[in-house]
Amino acid sequence: MWHTPKAGTGGAMIFFDLDNTLLDHDGAEQDAIRDFAKRYRDEIIDCPEGIEVMWRAITDEKRQQWRAGKLNFEGLRRARISALFRRPLSEELADKLIAEYYAIYRQYWRLFPDVQPALERLRNVSPLAIITNGFTYHQEAKLKATGIREFFSYLVISEQVGAAKPDPAIFQHALKQSGKSAAECWYIGNHPFNDATAASELGFKAVWLNRYKLDTKVSTRVVRSLEGLVDLVTVHY
Repeated sequence: MWHTPKAGTGGAMIFFDLDNTLLDHDGAEQDAIRDFAKRYRDEIIDCPEGIEVMWRAITDEKRQQWRAGKLNFEGLRRARISALFRRPLSEELADKLIAEYYAIYRQYWRLFPDVQPALERLRNVSPLAIITNGFTYHQEAKLKATGIREFFSYLVISEQVGAAKPDPAIFQHALKQSGKSAAECWYIGNHPFNDATAASELGFKAVWLNRYKLDTKVSTRVVRSLEGLVDLVTVHY
């Protein structure tokens, strides 16, 4: 049985983002929407740049509306799937189709290859926790399905906090729960600004996980893999 460290005990605290840091969310989403679109190829809108690009654009647009308070959670789900189809969808049909898509998406959940080895090493160094944007049920389910929930002392999820990264409130909530100062805490995420810069501005030892060698300039530490994080953390002990 894995030992789950207690929050606030000994050493630093290491916080992780979830989607596209530990879980290959973009890869799973792309695989899922391709499979879904094959089932309904004669019913969905034209996607000259590819179904993956269209789905990403629809998702970003509808989530912006949700964050602005124009859609509730059910409205967000229905709006995303409805935007794919040529004909109007009833609420009942939209609910059925988004559930079908989500079931496919779940089948493609996978960790990046460097995740398990890094967590195995880091759990012996410090308590670990998650700071993630998303819905509680979904984020909990991802961690359990991929077998890594027990590595983390607790989860800080935007739906529960009422604030999403890069809002300082979600990071401050995590600090309060840890019982530590920002200077005692590491934070790593895949987004250069919403993750690394936002955490750094609050005093975290922030790290941008730049898996795809983007040219974006940040003032934080940068690693290409979680192995790089392990090296950074262990050097400081």
